[in-house]
Parts: sequence; C-alpha cells; structure tokens
Amino acid sequence: MKAESKTWFASHSHSWIVIVAASILAIILINWLPTEKVFSSILIGLIVSHLLILLTASFAGWLLLPEKFLKKFKKKDSEKIYDFGWSTKWINGFGFASFIVFLLAFYSFFALSGSLVLQMITFTILLLLAINLFIGNIVAKTSKSKFNLVLPYVNLFKEGKDKVLDAGCGSGRTTISLSKANPNLQIVAFDRFDASYIENGGKSLLENNIKLAGISSQITIEKGDITAMPFPENYFDAAVSSYVFDHLGNNKLKALQEIWRVLKPGGRFLLVIMVRGYSTFAFANILGLIIAPRKLWRNLFNQSGLKLVDEGNINFGAYFLVEK
Repeated sequence: MKAESKTWFASHSHSWIVIVAASILAIILINWLPTEKVFSSILIGLIVSHLLILLTASFAGWLLLPEKFLKKFKKKDSEKIYDFGWSTKWINGFGFASFIVFLLAFYSFFALSGSLVLQMITFTILLLLAINLFIGNIVAKTSKSKFNLVLPYVNLFKEGKDKVLDAGCGSGRTTISLSKANPNLQIVAFDRFDASYIENGGKSLLENNIKLAGISSQITIEKGDITAMPFPENYFDAAVSSYVFDHLGNNKLKALQEIWRVLKPGGRFLLVIMVRGYSTFAFANILGLIIAPRKLWRNLFNQSGLKLVDEGNINFGAYFLVEK
C-alpha cells in the first residue's frame, strides 16, 4: 500500500491547532475577562512558544535540504550569471537565525517577568546575539556582490604581459577580477578542486564562469596543492590569493614559502584574507577568535622571506601586498 505524502502544514498540524485555538481563547479572555489576565498570558505564551518551535524546526529542516534542491528554485537564466558556489544557506542562514533569536529574546522577556534580573540578562544576551547574526547576514550577502570583484591591484603588476598565479582560485571570482584589471595578463588558475560544498570541487563553476567572462584565452587551469606547487622557481611575475590562506591552519608558512619560491625576484603577491576583528566576529562569534591576527601574518611574511609593501582593509577582510 502506497503511503500518503503529507504537506508541510499537515505534518505540523498539532502546533497549528494549538496556535489557532489559543489565539481564539486569548482574544475571548482579553475581551470578556479583562481582570483575569493570567489566563490570557498563559495562552499567549502557548501561541508564541509553539510558533518559535515551528520556526526553529522549519529552519533546521531548511538547513538539512541539499543545495541542489534549493538551486532548482533559482531563475531559469542562472546559467548566464556568475556562480561562485556560495551556498544559499550561507548567504541567508544568518538572517533567518537572527529573526528566530530576535523573537526568542522578546519571548524570554515576557516569560521571565517573575525574575527581573534573569529577565534582563537573558533578554540582553539574546537581543545582542540577534543583532550580531543580522550583521553577519549583511557580511555574508556583501561577499556575493559583483562589486566585490574589484581588488586592490595598484602596484601589483610591473609589466604589461605578466604571468600571474591565482593561488586557490576556487570557482574563479579572483581570476575574473584579475582579467578585468589587465586584459594582457596570462593567468594560471590553480586549486586542488576538492571543496566538498561545491559540485566537482568548483572546477565546473570555474570553467563556466571563465566562459561567461569571455577570458578563456587568458586562463590556464592547473590542479595541485598550494603547499607543494608543480611550478619551477622564479616562474610568475605576480601572484594573488583571496580568502584561502586563512584556511590553511599550520600550513600558512609553508604556503607562503612556496609563493616566494615561484615568484620572480621583485615579483609581488597580493594576499586577501580574513583577520581577527568585528567582521569575523559578526558571523563566527567567539570562534572568530581562532582566526589569525594581522601581527601573526606580518611575522609569517618575515619568516618566508617576503617583504611587506602595503596593507589595508577590503570587502570585510584585509589585504597584504608583499614582495620577493
């Protein structure tokens, strides 16, 4: 016998029945028994608590949905738009979480009215967390903006036809940015292409994005590890890496030494990364404290033989321009 599939509403029918019934009873009690506020308060509490349970359950279910399923709801002409592999959950998840925590903050405010100290502490913590998650949502959405394709390439290139390495190219965001900076560049897009959160490790997206940008003749795609690159010494005129080195853990120095090895004397390397600060705290909270600070990166440059030329902030991150 074939099992009947339930709709989302039907599968949460208990909560909906409680919400509707409690709402009707609360309205009746508020209008006809205004002196018995305790009853209406209990019913309003039931409404809000069940609504929070529904929202939290729906959010958790949405997080578990496969990304391929979510992408089916995108516009039909998405093949004509750059796709850098950012998960829908990553871009919107902070916003949904912020909304739920915001509701929870006000629910706790009324639910804990019997204890003023506990009420204010809980409400303040949850409200600050909701604001923090909201800012994290702004950071996540900004990272997807096409305007953030622009990187600070001033003083990076010294000649008109440089051979440039995009170390950890991923799905090609920085590669396309490089081509816009100088159409005469010959760019090597280099990556392990093993990211589990992007189909085919990002290589298919890279190839499609390069095709859309019309820069296929400028790009050579190479696969390998950034800590042991298959290029000879003094091979590149310049190199760029965007939001890769901050994920290398204990291999940061080894990767910087490899950059030094493959750069020509006088060649420059533009490194764009996340550093410890409020922008990282906005979406990582206390986990943002494990992200390396600027001082550590300066020490690593010295150890690798790279000379720091310039540094600054870009796209909620930091950039360092170093030279061999």
